[in-house]
Amino acid sequence: MEITKSLVEFFQSSISPLVLISGVGLILLSLTNRLARTIDRSRGLVSEIENEITNKIENKKLQLKILVKRSYILKYSISSISFSILCSSLIIPILLAMNLFQVNLESIGMIFFMLSITGIILSAIFLFIDVSLTLKALEFEVKDHL
Repeated sequence: MEITKSLVEFFQSSISPLVLISGVGLILLSLTNRLARTIDRSRGLVSEIENEITNKIENKKLQLKILVKRSYILKYSISSISFSILCSSLIIPILLAMNLFQVNLESIGMIFFMLSITGIILSAIFLFIDVSLTLKALEFEVKDHL
């Protein structure tokens, strides 16, 4: 009976990190999609510049600079959110060790949780910067048409 109770406690305590991983995974998916779009658009612009398809080469080069900057910012955001997933994942074995061996590892678990939340916050900041750059690029692209 004691083993069953310990197992139930472990499963109950593991739900929060698993939910956190699931939610953060969706953010990671959207970030990788944003990165893929910047890469695809960059390749298209490079092709246009190389083939001189457009007469606004300087405009395209500026857009390309913004896209490269966005790609690096998205890389930092993806790295931060991946770090968050790693920290959340490490909470689960700590909880298992606490339940199986009856050791107090709460402080380590709290540190990993705080690091996980810090990763989410950093990723959100980088995402905000990326969105700001996207709007800046959009303004630059449509300014002649407004």
